Amino acid sequence: MSLRLKILKFPKNPVAMRIQLLKRASGYKPFLYDVRHSDLCLYLDKRNHPFVNIIFNSFANHTNVKQCPLPAELCVEHFRFPTKALDMLPLPSGEYAIHATFSFDRIDRLKLKVFFSISEFR
Repeated sequence: MSLRLKILKFPKNPVAMRIQLLKRASGYKPFLYDVRHSDLCLYLDKRNHPFVNIIFNSFANHTNVKQCPLPAELCVEHFRFPTKALDMLPLPSGEYAIHATFSFDRIDRLKLKVFFSISEFR
């Protein structure tokens, strides 16, 4: 995945973040994690949630979003989600999705959806 986002007008209010892990079972259903932070910059300063850390650390070498203030152009370059990063989590075989939503002024401004599957070979 490669992505470039240009911020035309910086929000006056904090950017809220929600990251969900979903598992496919008659549609995608919440599974284990549904993390909400009311301030993205506060999270970037403290890095205080293990699941969100796994997600952000997997992007670390491919993005310019490291800390606040956020750059005017957000970039993700040549990224492929490393499902090996999720080995620490107790995930059984199946199809999964990670949904990340970023919002400000109570309006969702960016939704990022990553789909992957885990299979056990015996």
